[in-house]
Amino acid sequence: KIMSKKIIAGNWKQNGTLKSSISLAKKVLQAVKKAKYTHEIIIIPPSIFLLPIRDLIHKSQIKLGAQNVSAFSDGAYTGEISGSMLKDSGVDYCLVGHSERRHIINEDESVFSSKVSRLIDSDIRVIYCFGETLNDYKNKKTKLIIKSQLKKLFLNNKNNLKKHPSKLILAYEPVWAIGTGLVPSPEELVSIFKYIRDTVNKLDKKYSPIKILYGGSVTPDNASSLMDTKHLDGLLIGGASLVAKKFIDICSTI
Repeated sequence: KIMSKKIIAGNWKQNGTLKSSISLAKKVLQAVKKAKYTHEIIIIPPSIFLLPIRDLIHKSQIKLGAQNVSAFSDGAYTGEISGSMLKDSGVDYCLVGHSERRHIINEDESVFSSKVSRLIDSDIRVIYCFGETLNDYKNKKTKLIIKSQLKKLFLNNKNNLKKHPSKLILAYEPVWAIGTGLVPSPEELVSIFKYIRDTVNKLDKKYSPIKILYGGSVTPDNASSLMDTKHLDGLLIGGASLVAKKFIDICSTI
């Protein structure tokens, strides 16, 4: 069953040159061809490199993700890239709600909701990131923040998501764990993932196929123990996805 596949996604963020990006994609491609992984492998390069990388991987099992999408349909929005343009360029997945978009670019839930709508309209699967800051975590507000972020997502996109629940993938990324080397304890993860699953299922039974990923300081050393967490369907990898060997090692440990 396709829905039971684990997902390994590599978010390259704003890094690399055309040359280094193609080289990285080629190394991942070679490894994937050789290893015949059963899970879904997604690479998410900067949008300016999407097309050359698509041309490299389009006959392989690797899927292509975009890091961002316009909140608007096609039109007079200079500098934006619409969902239909991403679809036309062979993009399968797109990130929405990443903490860097929330906290550095200052995007809010209403912008994210528009982006989710645009992507579902364009038949692109959404990887929706959410999670608490260090301050929230220290003040024991993790579950409160998660519930609030998820409720807004599902409320604002109710019609779309009820019709197409499999178009959404959730990615829990505690902001305090991104790039810091800190990771929630196994006990915390079990409790949080059960809470996310319960929260989603309570909203509507139709949402039960929605997959949940973990992101935040994932490395080859912790990937397999993270994947042992109940209710966890995959990983969203940042820094380690920029080093071919690390990303391939993570893909191989799952």
